[in-house]
Amino acid sequence: MTILYLYYFATGFHQHEVLQMREKTPLNRHFSLCAVLLAALAIAPQAYAAGAQTDAPEVQMTPDQAQTALRLARAAKQAGDLNGAVSLYKAIAGAEPDDTGIALEYGDALNDAGYFDGAIGVYSKIAPNSKDGVAALLGSERAYLRLGENEKALSFADQALALAPASADVLVGRGVVLDALGRHAEAQASYRTVIAASPRNVPARNDLALSLALTGDFTEAIQIMTPIARSADATPRERQNLALIYGLKGDRDTAKALSSADLDAADTQANLRFFDMVRAPAK
Repeated sequence: MTILYLYYFATGFHQHEVLQMREKTPLNRHFSLCAVLLAALAIAPQAYAAGAQTDAPEVQMTPDQAQTALRLARAAKQAGDLNGAVSLYKAIAGAEPDDTGIALEYGDALNDAGYFDGAIGVYSKIAPNSKDGVAALLGSERAYLRLGENEKALSFADQALALAPASADVLVGRGVVLDALGRHAEAQASYRTVIAASPRNVPARNDLALSLALTGDFTEAIQIMTPIARSADATPRERQNLALIYGLKGDRDTAKALSSADLDAADTQANLRFFDMVRAPAK
């Protein structure tokens, strides 16, 4: 339970980022834009609203319409309108059923929107030995991880590793699954393999630091994470990961200072309570 909770926190599923995204790009604005463009493509705008349901009827598109809609789907996803992106990708995938690249984007959109079972279904239609096969296996791995089915996630990670043993994405992704299973030494070895080949790989360094924190190796975790979180282009997620490490260590003052750089007072206090809760069993 604790490991899974930590995983969700560490990988950035924090409400404040979602809320900030919605404030900057309101969903009703995306609906209006998508409705106008869908109308220009001669596609019923109501299909846009229904399309987030993965069992909704498919919207018919010509190949030319699909290419135009693909640009819109990518823009919607980038702006945070995940349901809008899902509805568009569903229609696009129906128009281009043999395009594994589009199927992969559709699966990723479902995954990001929280339709994990639907994402797994889409990924399963992509042959593992196709050009998008490894990415599809990683997508299923992420979906099962989000569902809490860690052993199934590991089976997909192992399949991906067999096909692409030197891939940084594969090794890092498999490390995350191993951490979720409590197999931290194996996870850390996976991250270190990536770092040995690419010392500046931020995902590998980030996840290694978090894994080390889970095993109580706070000194090395802080040494690894600090330059990432303090860099000029650091993301809120990276700063909050460093706050997490300090919080798990028991340094509430530093954790509070880091948390408050991105969160309001209420969320900062919620994080501090979370850190205390996680540390409590070790007392």
